[in-house]
Amino acid sequence: MNAVKERRGLLANAFSSPKWNSRITSANTTKKEMWLGYVIGPYGMLLGQSVVNSYFNQYLTDIIGFTVDRAAWIATFMVLFPVISKILDAVTNMVMCWVIDHTTCRQGKVRPWMIISAPVVAISIILMFWIPVSNPVAQAVWVVISYNLYYCVAYTMWNMSKELSSALSTRNVNQRKNNAMADRITLNVGTGLASILFPMVLSAATAALNGDNAKGYFVCMSAIALLAIPLAFVQYFYTRERVTEERRNMTGIKDSTGKSLLTESQREASLLEQLKACVQDKYWISFVLVMIVQQILANMRNISLVYYSGWVVQGNAYGQFATIQASFQMIALSPMGPGILLLLPLMKKFGRRTCIWGGSILVALGSVFAFMNAGSRMMIYIGTALGGIGNIGVAYVITSYMGDVIDHVEWKTGVRCDGLTGGFTSASMMIGVGIAQGLFNLGLMLSGHTQPQQIGISTDNIPLYADQTAAATTWINFAYQGSYIIIGVMMFVVFLFIFDLEKYLPKVSKELQERKVAECAALGIEYIPADEQERLEIAEQERLAEETRIRELKERCARKGLDFETENNKVLSKRAKKEHRRPRGRTIKSR
Repeated sequence: MNAVKERRGLLANAFSSPKWNSRITSANTTKKEMWLGYVIGPYGMLLGQSVVNSYFNQYLTDIIGFTVDRAAWIATFMVLFPVISKILDAVTNMVMCWVIDHTTCRQGKVRPWMIISAPVVAISIILMFWIPVSNPVAQAVWVVISYNLYYCVAYTMWNMSKELSSALSTRNVNQRKNNAMADRITLNVGTGLASILFPMVLSAATAALNGDNAKGYFVCMSAIALLAIPLAFVQYFYTRERVTEERRNMTGIKDSTGKSLLTESQREASLLEQLKACVQDKYWISFVLVMIVQQILANMRNISLVYYSGWVVQGNAYGQFATIQASFQMIALSPMGPGILLLLPLMKKFGRRTCIWGGSILVALGSVFAFMNAGSRMMIYIGTALGGIGNIGVAYVITSYMGDVIDHVEWKTGVRCDGLTGGFTSASMMIGVGIAQGLFNLGLMLSGHTQPQQIGISTDNIPLYADQTAAATTWINFAYQGSYIIIGVMMFVVFLFIFDLEKYLPKVSKELQERKVAECAALGIEYIPADEQERLEIAEQERLAEETRIRELKERCARKGLDFETENNKVLSKRAKKEHRRPRGRTIKSR
């Protein structure tokens, strides 16, 4: 008797109606899919996360009044709660990994969680910026619950689904790369625009509400939270998990006896085995430590931006911090655009290590210049812009070494450590936010920062506030500019005296390939180098993509009564013109 397959696992019978199907029906990824599924759809969630990361701490200290002058225990609370919460966040990330692996929904393993998480994200954001109780202990309990509901549950559920969606969208390397690049652009450029526009929107909303900052925050954050829900549905309906569909007859499917139909794969080293191998490699240790410290300092800089705009850029100008922050971000960071365009040619000409040297020097010098000129707006703009340009040569280049340190560990110990390395870098991003928030709050409490007190209104109708202590403004200045000073010095020292891996990479790559050849020979199979294998796979993917395009075009022509040859010639002519505009020397793949 034939075994009857039945779907088991999480959400096995959910979203089974055709109305929940993806609106993307093409076997190839499309521009509509890229723009709606990877740019517009995720933007609501990313906007909310960017604003929460940057403003929630300021909301607690300056609007709610969670400062040491209100109650002594608040100082300890503001230091410890974000750190402990982020440790919990790291745990829930591992839980969500298990959840995704055990999801067997008809619509995929990650797409359903995008819309399941959407209302939870919206509710948690609203709760974070709506605290209906006045007792400090009750407020602290409310903050802990809403903060962890957002970070540890709701956003983790959505973000892990989003991070995996491009990888599951297709096996075509070029098409998958386009989706991943669209996702990164939305994350970096889109949230960067939010740091410029949000303070102006918040200022306008607060003014419309008779200067009530708490209500201004509530209205703005509620609008962002509610905007994220429909955009999450756009993301859901205009993404597609082609890789999951391809594996649907294996993954999460069992026969009537309960036996898994999943094909057994080659055993990977356990996490403990990977850890034992990694701690023997100085380059892996250096890379991980640098990533952790960089994440902590970069997040402390982001958290302190609002305070820096109100108390340092123009001295005590807290009454117009929103306007100052918008112009500060727009002017001081604008040179980073051209800097990104120049980075790749500079890396090709001088090498990554040299780019990090140069970038780290600019980061340190620019930040020192800005730090020493607190209160001088133009000097701060110049120093911050210089540091921002240098940071491109640091932040964008350092992550490219991840694959190299993994290869070096494998070369040295014979153990591949992709899982552990990815886990450590991901954990550093999560925990870095909590540690940074805790350290920054520790500095605020020790330096005597208090809830801003309005003392009048200027002739220009701008609220005037009492000065903070000199120690508080110095700490805010150090948290923002000093974080980059430390990053610059650290990167220069590490990559000058410790991290010289780049000069050994040709030998590492050559010997790893020779080992692979020997392994294949022992198994009696032919060895194909990785670059040749990739070329063959891409060629095959492009052949299949072209066959799919032709088949779908024929179907569309048959439905609409169009001539296939005419429509196909339009596509080929457009493609020829596009290839003709490419720079000479660039390889043009024929199809």
